[in-house]
Amino acid sequence: EAPAPRLNDLRIQRVAEVLRESGARSVLDLGCGSGRLIQALLKDRQFDRIVGIDASLRDLEAAGVRLKLERMSERVRDRVKLLHGALTYRDARLKGFDAAALVEVIEHVDLPMLDSLAAAVFGEAHPQTIVVTTPNKEYNARYEALAEDALRHHDHRFEWSRAEFEAWAAGVAARHGYAVRFEGVGDADPELGAPTQMGIFTCN
Repeated sequence: EAPAPRLNDLRIQRVAEVLRESGARSVLDLGCGSGRLIQALLKDRQFDRIVGIDASLRDLEAAGVRLKLERMSERVRDRVKLLHGALTYRDARLKGFDAAALVEVIEHVDLPMLDSLAAAVFGEAHPQTIVVTTPNKEYNARYEALAEDALRHHDHRFEWSRAEFEAWAAGVAARHGYAVRFEGVGDADPELGAPTQMGIFTCN
């Protein structure tokens, strides 16, 4: 039988679906890493403007290679752009988009800087739809290789339970004029929830 899809693939697929359902035509991939979400979005003609932004020049280079930017037709290349920048600063280049995605990004940001990120993305850029995914810390108990209280990745600054994420998201939504709903990605455990949690913010 076919191998079970990897969590990262499920996540990318679900985020792309939510963005498609939102009706967005222009999308920001914030903390785009090596460009996996951009690759998925480019396959869908609905998205005619896709901008990836990352603080790591090495990741942006990897994204360029993954997307084969050099070899793209001009028509496709006109739809996509990669930018270098930090998400904790207000950035005029991020304004005017229908939607934004932060896929497994917030847990790499120092907790005291999250307010700055929220102000820059939800406040200043203020797209109609924002999709945020982050690990569900409760599910870590199902990973046998993880020591108790260990984080899933050495670069994570924190990982949140569902209650913690939902409290943060509700606060950000209230401050910046959004409604938020939640869903899980990946096989959900009846007690611990799904491995990935997702918040879908829509402008009030």
